[in-house]
Amino acid sequence: MTRLAVCVRVKLHLDREVVRQNLQDSWDARWGAEALYQVAKRSTARTRQEWAEDKAVLKLAEKLKEQAASGSDVDITLLTLEALRRMALQEPEDQKPVIERVLALMVERNWRHSAKSLARLFWLGAPLKGEGSLKKHFEPKSLPSQLRSKQTDLDGPDLALILAAMKGEKGVKDTALQSKVVLRLKEKFIHRGLSATDIVEMAEALQDLGVQDEAALRPLGQEALRRRGELTPDESHRIHTAYQAMQLPLPKVWDTPGSMKTKNTADGKITTQAFALQDGHEKKRHGNNDFERTSPPRVVRDMKMCSY
Repeated sequence: MTRLAVCVRVKLHLDREVVRQNLQDSWDARWGAEALYQVAKRSTARTRQEWAEDKAVLKLAEKLKEQAASGSDVDITLLTLEALRRMALQEPEDQKPVIERVLALMVERNWRHSAKSLARLFWLGAPLKGEGSLKKHFEPKSLPSQLRSKQTDLDGPDLALILAAMKGEKGVKDTALQSKVVLRLKEKFIHRGLSATDIVEMAEALQDLGVQDEAALRPLGQEALRRRGELTPDESHRIHTAYQAMQLPLPKVWDTPGSMKTKNTADGKITTQAFALQDGHEKKRHGNNDFERTSPPRVVRDMKMCSY
């Protein structure tokens, strides 16, 4: 067995032990929901399935399901539901009663909740939008309207959830909300907090929705190219396909090398020149890694030190 394989097994064992110990000694839904959410977000498709079969994770999921069924903290409940859904440990239909209760609480409190919680609710409820009491809350004047009013508070992961909820034939269609999302995608630094997988799925959703606003598409594509070292071969193929379908090949998202732009600011005119991205300058994959590679053995050149 290689050193790398040993390190992986040790890390997984330690993680399981930490979860087991805290489940018994210091359980709290806040850390439990966040822990499961981080496992879901940082795992690959393969390792996510492996984690979903782990006994400690399954026990954690059961405790979170119990908490969600009776808890009154809307924000923690929504985080719990998202984590369970991402880990494929609970189906949308099974979450329906909790989503209905959360919606009732939000309406009772006049929607006084964060943009992040609203975006989570939008994503969680999208597959059930036409069922029973949920239907009226996904009409333009209800939940979508609340999201539109909090446009400036939406961050990258929030936009990813909204786009995912709008994607496909069964997605929630709201032209006004879509316009707000596209406008927000033009903001500087909006891509912070997004995983490489999020970026790929956002590109596919934008293509599905027929978005062709290059001012929104170019920054997203540029972020994907900066982080191409994080993309799997399948993800790379998918995002290239999406951009090709939007009539903007991914390599073309950069301005022509050598071209210059001038804009007026409070400090005067600022001129920028475009340069081509060079190999080796892209960001390396780190956020979604299952483990970190161990450092190579240190070589000591000092013969005197070697004798100790």
